Amino acid sequence: MRRRWSLQRRLVGSVLAVVGVALGTLAVVLYLWVGETLRERFDEDLEEEARGVASRVEEGPEGWEVEGEPGERTEGLWYRVRSDDGTQLDGSRGVPGPVDLASLSPGVPVTRSLEGGGRGRVLQLSVAPRLDEAVRSPSGRRLVVVVSRPTGPLEAILSTLRVELAAATGLVSLAAALLVGLLVSRAVRRVETLGTEIDQIDATGLDRRLGTEALPVELEPAASKVNQLLGRLESSFERERHFSADVAHELRTPLSGLLAITELNLSRERPVAGYRAALVEVHGIATQMLGMVESLLALARAESAPFAPCEEPVDLKDLVDGSAALLAEVAARRRLRFSNRIAAGTRIRTDPRTLRLVTQNLLANAMTYTERGGWVTTESDPGQGLWLLVADSGPQLPPRDLEQIFHRFVRLDPARLTGEHHGIGLALVRSLCGRIGASVSAENRDDGSLAFAVRAEPLPRPGDLLGAPFAG
Repeated sequence: MRRRWSLQRRLVGSVLAVVGVALGTLAVVLYLWVGETLRERFDEDLEEEARGVASRVEEGPEGWEVEGEPGERTEGLWYRVRSDDGTQLDGSRGVPGPVDLASLSPGVPVTRSLEGGGRGRVLQLSVAPRLDEAVRSPSGRRLVVVVSRPTGPLEAILSTLRVELAAATGLVSLAAALLVGLLVSRAVRRVETLGTEIDQIDATGLDRRLGTEALPVELEPAASKVNQLLGRLESSFERERHFSADVAHELRTPLSGLLAITELNLSRERPVAGYRAALVEVHGIATQMLGMVESLLALARAESAPFAPCEEPVDLKDLVDGSAALLAEVAARRRLRFSNRIAAGTRIRTDPRTLRLVTQNLLANAMTYTERGGWVTTESDPGQGLWLLVADSGPQLPPRDLEQIFHRFVRLDPARLTGEHHGIGLALVRSLCGRIGASVSAENRDDGSLAFAVRAEPLPRPGDLLGAPFAG
């Protein structure tokens, strides 16, 4: 397995690479600039020396005259002086000269291999000679001067410069790496401390929060997100603890009833009819407990299981009629009047199975809790975002309880309390609505009725307008 670099190593390596490239580029530019400057100065000195050599030759009344000893030269300088007709006038002795002088261009210094080894700069100039005072009419002839000087000293200077620049680049990069390493280490230490604080938080310490005052600005968003996550986890664990307590409390009553019935019937011999009545009572309690467990399982699946919605057109009127038919016996027993006011052909695109569960639970809630002899109606206006409205004739709920009723095991109004439901249906409805991108709410209406509304955003395209007959 390839070993991954730590954040500290990555930062130090990145900074070192950037500093190294920057310093290396600067060193190369500086070396090229200095080298060019030294070569220009070298060529200027060579031209000055060439003119100095030419100044020793003078045109007099009787011809050319050379001042000083012929062949006298400057140390390290090779030269030749001749007239424009090819007459050799002066030149250094004992110094190897350049090769192929005929290829030189006047005034342009070039680098050539010198006879005897080594390389040097060679310059050829055409200059006017000095005139003797006795010359009244100059001949107009010119001198051709060729000078050469080895470039060994210049190359030695440039070689030393390369070594010094390379050493300086390495030392500065090393110092930068050490400094950056120190700074990054101090910065990463706070990250490690933050990680240690997070590692020390367990299920019993979800009320703890990370301090953000001393954190770098870059770490504050991450710490804030962790604090928000801890808050959600704390709320979730708290809900689970309450949920466990509520389940235990809800199951305690039917289990106590079962225990009481069995103890009573086991205490003495009874006739067959008495045992049958006890079994009927036990069956009723077991059925109630089974309904509670199934509701809990459905709620658990809705809140935690992966969900892949299968969207397709759903006819709301047919869906409501089918769900109401399953509750026809309940409606008849409680003498309820049911009216489906959804227009025929009203369709929306959603997951049909999930919406059917929502509809069945809302209708079951309304037909179970509304007053006997009352009414239940359904409406829909999908074009305005109202998918489904289930209203009953009441009684209404206190305004403060309109939200509380969607919590698990909540049965607020004794007037709406029966033993057939367990306070889980509406919590399941809210969870299912969230899965299909809808919301559910309860509201007391002005006519004294209580309504549950399922809402979602209307579609923006004309062909998909909610409430319009779906074609396709």
